Amino acid sequence: MSSDDARPGLPIHSAAASRRIAQAGSHPYECGMVRFLRYLALAFVAVGIASGYAWWNYDGIVAAILHPQTSAASTSDDSFSLVTADGHHFALSELDAAIASFPAANVQQKPLVLYVHGFGPEPDGDFGLYTMGELAKGAGADVIMFRWPSWISVTEFPVLNAKAASERLIPLLDQIADRQAPGGILAGRPLVIVAHSLAGEVFRHIGEADTALPKGLAARILFAVPETGLPGHRAWMEKLTFADEIFVFINKDDPALQVATTMFGEARLGRSLENLDGSAEPLAGNAAYIVLDPESWRHYFFVSGQRNEAIDEVFGEVLRRGGAALSNRYLHREPTGNVYTVTGPGTERPEG
Repeated sequence: MSSDDARPGLPIHSAAASRRIAQAGSHPYECGMVRFLRYLALAFVAVGIASGYAWWNYDGIVAAILHPQTSAASTSDDSFSLVTADGHHFALSELDAAIASFPAANVQQKPLVLYVHGFGPEPDGDFGLYTMGELAKGAGADVIMFRWPSWISVTEFPVLNAKAASERLIPLLDQIADRQAPGGILAGRPLVIVAHSLAGEVFRHIGEADTALPKGLAARILFAVPETGLPGHRAWMEKLTFADEIFVFINKDDPALQVATTMFGEARLGRSLENLDGSAEPLAGNAAYIVLDPESWRHYFFVSGQRNEAIDEVFGEVLRRGGAALSNRYLHREPTGNVYTVTGPGTERPEG
C-alpha cells in the first residue's frame, strides 16, 4: 500500500473504485444540471419549431379557431350607442344631446365624422377613443362613434350582429338627415362616414336593404380595409346613393383580412380587387379604389405610428377633401379608371 493510500482519516479505496469515481466525472448535482440543460434546450427547440409553424400558417390556425356567427346573439337596444371622443355614451335616440356635447366654437363650419368600427371586444376603449381623436384632428371635425356589438367570443365572428347593426344604423342616418334640414342642429355641416373593417359588412346590408335615404346625406364614405366579400360587392355599393362619394382603401398585406380570406374561402374587398381564382371583379362605378402600396401589415393604417408618410397624407386629404384629393402627388391612377395606387415617398409624381 502506498503512502497516499494510507493517509490518516481517509477511506481506503480500491483501484476499481477510484476508476468508477473518475468515470462518473462530477458531483451528482452537476450530472442533474447537465440533464436539465439538455431538456431545456430540447424545449426551446420545440417552442421554436411551434412558433415557426404558427408564424408560417398564422391565418390558417386562426381561421381554424374562428368561425362565422351561426345564430343570433343578444342585440338589445342597450348593445348600441353613440360615443363621443371624450368617452361619453348616448343612446341612439339621444343624437341631439351627443351633438350638443361638442364645443360650440365654429361648430357650424366643422364636418361631422360618423365612425363605424369593426370587429373587437372594446371598440370604445382607449385605442378606439384615440382613433376618434386622430380622425377629429385629421378632418378638423367632431367625431361620433356608432357603437355596435362587434364581439361575441374569441371563436365567433359576429356577421349576424353586423346585420343587426345595419338595422339600427339606417334609422340613425335618417335622424341625421332630418337634422340637416334648414334650421336643424346639423344644417350646413357635411357628414363624413369612416367605416373600418367589419363595418363594411354593416354597409353591405344597408345597400342590400335598398333604403330611401336621401341623396347628399353624406358627403363621402371612406371604407378603410372593408371586411366583406369582394364578389358581387358592386351591386350593393352602387345602391349607397345617399353618399356623394365613396372611397375604398385596400391593403393587400392586411393580416386580419388574410384570416378572413381563409375563413370564408373567398377574396375580401379590403384586401384585393381580384378573386381567388385570379379573375378581376367588376368594380362599383360610384367608388374610387385606393390601393395602399407600399404598405406593410397595418390594419389601422390611418392611425399615427401605423402608417407611412404617403398613406398619412392621402388618407387625410381624402378625409377632408374627397375626390379633389385624387390628384395627390402620392397617387398613381391605374389603367382601370377608378383605381389608384399609393406610390410612397420618393416615387411620387413631380410637382406640376
